[in-house]
Amino acid sequence: MKLSSLFRKTLLCQTLLFGVVVGSLSLTSVYSLRWYLAGEYASRGSAIARSVSGTLGEVAEDKPELWPTLLDEFASLQGVAYVFVTSPEGELLAHTFDGAIPADLQPSNFVPGNSQSVNNADRRFQRFTHSPNFEKAFGQAAIAYRRITDVGYVIDIALPIEGSTPGYVHVGMDQVRMIQQIRSAISLQLWVTLGLFILSIIATYVMVRHISRPLNKLTDYAKRLANRDFSSPVKIDSKDEVGLLASTMHSMATDMQAFIQQLETTLIELQHTQGQLIQSEKMSGLGQLVAGVAHEINNPISFIACNVSYAEAYAKQLMGLVAHNDPELSPYLTADLKAALDDMDVEFVMTDFPKVLHSMQSGTGRIREIVTSLKNFARLDEAEFKAVDIHEGIDSALMILNRRLRGIGAQKRAVEVIKDYDALPAVPCYAGQLNQVFLNLLTNALDALSARVPETPQVRIETRLLKDAVEIYIHDNGCGIDPAIAPRVFDPFFTTKPIGEGTGLGLSISYQIIVQRHQGLLTYQSTPMEGTTFIIQIPLSRKESAPPSMDIPAVA
Repeated sequence: MKLSSLFRKTLLCQTLLFGVVVGSLSLTSVYSLRWYLAGEYASRGSAIARSVSGTLGEVAEDKPELWPTLLDEFASLQGVAYVFVTSPEGELLAHTFDGAIPADLQPSNFVPGNSQSVNNADRRFQRFTHSPNFEKAFGQAAIAYRRITDVGYVIDIALPIEGSTPGYVHVGMDQVRMIQQIRSAISLQLWVTLGLFILSIIATYVMVRHISRPLNKLTDYAKRLANRDFSSPVKIDSKDEVGLLASTMHSMATDMQAFIQQLETTLIELQHTQGQLIQSEKMSGLGQLVAGVAHEINNPISFIACNVSYAEAYAKQLMGLVAHNDPELSPYLTADLKAALDDMDVEFVMTDFPKVLHSMQSGTGRIREIVTSLKNFARLDEAEFKAVDIHEGIDSALMILNRRLRGIGAQKRAVEVIKDYDALPAVPCYAGQLNQVFLNLLTNALDALSARVPETPQVRIETRLLKDAVEIYIHDNGCGIDPAIAPRVFDPFFTTKPIGEGTGLGLSISYQIIVQRHQGLLTYQSTPMEGTTFIIQIPLSRKESAPPSMDIPAVA
């Protein structure tokens, strides 16, 4: 398990601190151990010298021949290099040397008793004489370093012989062996210290890892919370501060999740409300504009339509008069009028003039149909909720989109509109809003055809009567819907059109009108590059009600 950065630093600092402390203690211990072992080594030599001195004092006068044997017994002790007895003049009375006496101990080169007394010894000898076991009898104990030929470096300890026999006892302790023993002891201590240091590092690592495991969990949990991932809460069962922190974070995450969900719900409601307000304002303005234009056009068209019939009757009378060339009128015709009638192609005028009047009647009739379609689409002067003919609304939307139906794309290909209407009863609905849905869906169909203009662009509109509902199918053979954006088709403000060309409200508002206002269904089926079919289902039996809540799913 990876340690956190904080605990890696803690482990490193603790290791360094322990290393400094253990190193300092080890150096101090090594120095103290060397000091202690050196003192004990010298104390052993002084004790041997004291024993030899006392023993010789007892047997010196009676049995001097036993001295060599006695000295050999002491010389066999561990660490003893030699033992010898000298007279005050420096003559060796007994010794443990094999063969000749070393030249360094000849009377001419040797001063018995040493020159350094213990009480006045050099500082370098204090590590040997500090021990309370070091013999300082008579105040005449002396110590010196010596290098004896064929023996090596020794610590020479001298004491006067007890009793009446004058002379000195010299005991040489092997300094090399002493140093080896000290090094062996120090080496053992260093190995023990190193082992303790390694064990402490392992124990510290295990402890830090144990502590850092829940903290790493908390760190990962905090990262997931930063990414709004509330799926897997952290589980720490300890009762310490880490467990308290984990429970607090979990409680905060729960509150945060609820708060985020509330914010998202509020945002969706605001978006839907904004979309409704925008679309309602647009449709309100459009309805008023359409109703106003229809009203203004309707008055002069009505005047023209009413007077065309009179104009046609008067024209027929005049043409009948001219055509029959009544002799009774001849006396009243002037020469100029007769010339004008002779020059006029009376037969053509009489044939073409009725056609002109008929065209005027057809035009005024078409304009009246357009005005009626505009008024049906706006339904500004009607009740909001009423039973209406669904087909009228569809035809009104098609009439408004007639200009786009005449040519789409760069090729300006005309869109073929195929109607397959079933016999439907009057459907209770919010007629104006339902017309808005038809206009939005037909506009989207034309946009899809413009995005991929097929050889024969088509919009097919079918209506079907079910048992308790009516279904409207609006199908196009355009570009279809990309599956990647399918879940967001009905989202407010979502659009695939370039900026400035679409608001992303058409399908969202249509969904709200069908599903919420009419308690119906709005679904779609689409195949990329083949086309899309939107399916509207509106119940036949429904009473007017207040608008439901704004909680709308993203996809029908």
